[in-house]
Amino acid sequence: MLVLDQVGFEINGRSILKGVSLELASGQHLAIMGPNGAGKSTLLSLITGDAGVTSGCLTVFGKTPSDFQPLERAQRIAALSQSSELRFPFTVEEVIGLGRYPFQGKPASAEKIVREVMDALQLNAFAQRSMLSLSGGERQRVHLARAVAQIWSSSVPALLLLDEPFAALDIAHQVGVRRLLAQVLAAHPVSIVSVVHDLGQATQGYDQVCLLTAQGQQLAFGSPSAVLTPAHLSELYGIKISEMRYADGTSAGFGAAPAALSEG
Repeated sequence: MLVLDQVGFEINGRSILKGVSLELASGQHLAIMGPNGAGKSTLLSLITGDAGVTSGCLTVFGKTPSDFQPLERAQRIAALSQSSELRFPFTVEEVIGLGRYPFQGKPASAEKIVREVMDALQLNAFAQRSMLSLSGGERQRVHLARAVAQIWSSSVPALLLLDEPFAALDIAHQVGVRRLLAQVLAAHPVSIVSVVHDLGQATQGYDQVCLLTAQGQQLAFGSPSAVLTPAHLSELYGIKISEMRYADGTSAGFGAAPAALSEG
């Protein structure tokens, strides 16, 4: 599905990413984590083909991103950027429907998919609202719905790239988004790559984790249990990080302050 082999990226002689190697199989969810400026969003841009690698090799579905025709890429790779600005009064339903634009010719199918995605993210009540009237968290959910609609019901392997999908969402909507992504992975031949920051939920719902340092170098890649350790995270962020556990011994994620939980 997705293979990176010693991938590097430079701008004007400045190294942004260096030596990133990973593999992601169909149906897996990869979390990319690291401090600000680690090159996480840049890595997503390399996968979409918006930027080209300057060293190493990156393939998606067995091809380099530049080998895709624009229509094929739009049908198989969907992305949620960190900042999605709209300055026109499109309705929520219209914005989500943009995700089905690469599949023109099937209006009935598009309408069904838009309704299903809106229902999954509890956006039905906003369907005819202008995007300009929504809060930041509501807009985030709409743009996420647009990206999900793009790969919804895919019959061929597809890739969903999410840059901080839980930003600006309250805890209830974060749970709803996690459920939707699990549903997508279970029902379709899709893999997901998410840039995330929340150490408290870092072990939940991910099959693989890639840690990028502030210098854009890969510190670790593998299963959450192997990669998300106090030693790795303390090195990554430059502060002491402990694993937190509930009274029954189950993991409560990681944090710099143990609060009322016991350290593991």
